[in-house]
Order: sequence, then C-alpha cells, then structure tokens
Amino acid sequence: MQDNRLRQSLKQRHITMIALGGVIGAGLFVGSGAIIAIAGPAAILSYIVGGIIVTLVMFMLGEMASRNPDSGSFSTYASAYLGEWAGYAVGWLYWFKSMMTITLEAILLGAILHDFLPWLPVWGGALFMLLTLIASNAYSVRSFGEAEYWLSFAKIATIVIFMALGISILLGLQPNIPAPGLVNLTEHGGFMPTGISPVLAGIIVVIFSLGGSEIAAVAAGESENPRKNVVKAVKSVIVRVMVFYIGSVSILILCVPWTDKANLKSPYVSLFSTAGFTGAAIAMKVVLFVSFMSVMNSFLFSNSRMLFSLSQRGHAPALFARTNSKGVPINALALCFAICVMILAVHFVSGGDLFLMLAKSSGAFVMIVWIFIIVAHLAMRRQTKQERSDPSAFKAWFYPYSNWVALLALVAVLVSQAFNPGSQFQFWFTVSVTLVVVGSYFARRKRPSFGVATGVDPN
Repeated sequence: MQDNRLRQSLKQRHITMIALGGVIGAGLFVGSGAIIAIAGPAAILSYIVGGIIVTLVMFMLGEMASRNPDSGSFSTYASAYLGEWAGYAVGWLYWFKSMMTITLEAILLGAILHDFLPWLPVWGGALFMLLTLIASNAYSVRSFGEAEYWLSFAKIATIVIFMALGISILLGLQPNIPAPGLVNLTEHGGFMPTGISPVLAGIIVVIFSLGGSEIAAVAAGESENPRKNVVKAVKSVIVRVMVFYIGSVSILILCVPWTDKANLKSPYVSLFSTAGFTGAAIAMKVVLFVSFMSVMNSFLFSNSRMLFSLSQRGHAPALFARTNSKGVPINALALCFAICVMILAVHFVSGGDLFLMLAKSSGAFVMIVWIFIIVAHLAMRRQTKQERSDPSAFKAWFYPYSNWVALLALVAVLVSQAFNPGSQFQFWFTVSVTLVVVGSYFARRKRPSFGVATGVDPN
C-alpha cells in the first residue's frame, strides 16, 4: 500500500541522540589531529570559529523549522522565502552532496572490514554495508531511528571516556603519565607557530566535520512532536560543539605536543595507548567503523527525504514522492542505492582516486547549503516582521547581526579555497556544479514540469 506521506514515528530520544551524535565522526577522531599538526595549538581557534558559525546557522534553521517542520527542511524554506529556484537549487545540491558522502562512507567501511577480514575485498565490504543500511532505512522510519540511536550512543560514550581520561592526565591522576600543564600551548614555537593561514584552512575542515548538523532538523519532521523536538535538536548544537568538539580538541592540544606528528595521525588512539589501554588501536578502529556507519545511515535518511520533498514540489519525477506502507520513500532510497552502486563500480574498476578527490568538495557544498539557510532566514524575518510575535516562539540569536557575521565568514572561507593550491580543484568543481544546477532550473522552466508542485505556506 502506498499513500505518499511520511510517518511521525521517531521518538524524542531518537531525535535527541541523532542530534547529539550526528556530527561525531572521522572528522573529529582523525581530522582533529591533522589540523593540530599543521596549525599548532591555534587549531583551537579553527574549532571555535567553525563552532560559532554552525551554532548561528543551525539556530536560524531551527527558527524556520519550528514554524514549519518539513522533510524538505532548508530546501522548503528557501522555496518559501527566496523563490522556487532557490529551493530547487539547494535541494539538489544537498542531494548531490549527500550522495557523495554516502558512497565515501561505504568505501571507508569496506576498507575497515577488509582490515578485519582480509579475504573480503574492499568493494565487497562497501557493497555489503550499503545493502545493510539501505535495508535498515527501507524497513521503517523507526528502524532508522533505533539504529542511529545506538550508533550515536557508542560515539558519545567514546568521547566521554576520552575526555575523562584526558582530564585525569591534566590533573596528574595517571601515575605513569606526568601532568603536562600548559606547556604545549607555549613551547615548540608558541601558540600560533605556523601563522594564520593554517588556522583559516582548518575552519574548512571543521565545517566539513560539522556538516550533518542539519539532519536533526530533517529527522524532527518525522517525530511525534515535530515543533518541540526540532527546537531541542537545534539547541543541542551548543552541547555538541562546546563539549564534544572544542572540549575534546582542547584536551588533545594540552596533552599531545603539536610537533608529535606520529601520535597526531591517530590522536585518540595515542592517548588511550599512553594510558595503558593495549587494545586502543583495535577499539578505535571499531569506533571509526561505528562512526562511518552512523554518518552513512543519517545521510541515507536525509538524502531520501530531500528527494521525496523535491518530488512533492514538482522538482523531481513524481514516483520519488511515493512511500511504502510504513511511510518510507522507497523509490528515493532505490535511486540512491542504484547511483551509489554505479559510483562504487566506476571507482573500483578504474582504480583511480577521482571520486575521492571530488568527495573532498563536500565541505564546500555544506557551506553553499548553509549560505542558503542564512539568506532564507533573513528573508523570512523581513517578510514576517509585520506579524504578531509570539514571545515563547523559538528565535535565532542576535538577528540580523548573526546572519551577516555568519554569511561573511562562510563566503570568506569559501573564496579562500580558490587561492589555496590544495583546494582549487574542489572550489571550481563546487562552483561548476552549483551553476549547472541553478541553470537547469531555468532551462527546465521552458519544458513541462516533472509533476504538479504543491504550494508551500511561508507562515
């Protein structure tokens, strides 16, 4: 049976855990060490700036979502407040970006499975994990929520244990490890030993790591109390950024000298090993496996919901707005599976790294999506300023100053990629794809639509 509507099957605990664990992954467990090794102790500035940006942007998204929880989320709001072209563009850009992320996570999962099971080729492991998580998403919304709940729980538990260990080292409670104090902030060339450029470059990595924060707002639309849960999910951004990212990275900076390149390649493993956990490397590999699964699981969910929403609004073929008896947009999931399998086939048959190079542009696509969120929020506030304001309604902080600060910061970081030889390809690839997507909207207006778009009430 198909009735073409989603189900509000997710409970508050699902949304809370999805929000808390949604951005904890390899970007934190591995990427943090890479930033510290390049920028020195000043890497914490990359995390603070990136954290402030994501917090401001997610609060803007939260205000719009609390007014109208919707599976299309920021794409729906861009349509309502900026015009159909904006909703079309940001929706398809996010869908494209999430497709790259899903495939990349499948490859990483396949590589870890190959480490544990050498007889299983990487492509076989990647395909197995793609099938497994597609099946979980296809079974029901609740099965996605349960899987993500426990995957996120495992990641959060790892971070909490790591932070407890780090604090005990800093307080001198580990008998075999001398307390480092604050020496790693001032020695080895000082706080900013390599200048400001690596700090700015680090912001891009941090934003890529925090990309996925918006998934909680998408998932909240299928929860039992969407308006209440989306606000809780957005508010948890502060906890995620301040505790999990800034807190754990600060501990790393204090405990591991930035010149210790070897240990910073896998900083969390290094710290656990130093404290005497002999199985730290294997345990962290398991945690990374769980993290990749969680990211892949979340983006399978948001990818299918975005295509479902685009289809409902006439921006994609109508068949992708069909759901199964449990409210899952099964055709949207099937398309995702088919495209991911084709990408995997091309990647492994060619033996090249082209796809991996393209996947590095995900951070730039995230920034494009966030720019749309910021501008849509500005437009919403201006269009609704004559409405009677509810004092208890959720509001983004420091409007409109926060909008302009976040917008200028994102544009500056994005444009800086064009002048960095290491990221120029990704920058121009992102610009090219964005122009093609926007151009396709106006070209499509001259031909019949995919279907009848449903109206969106901006109020």
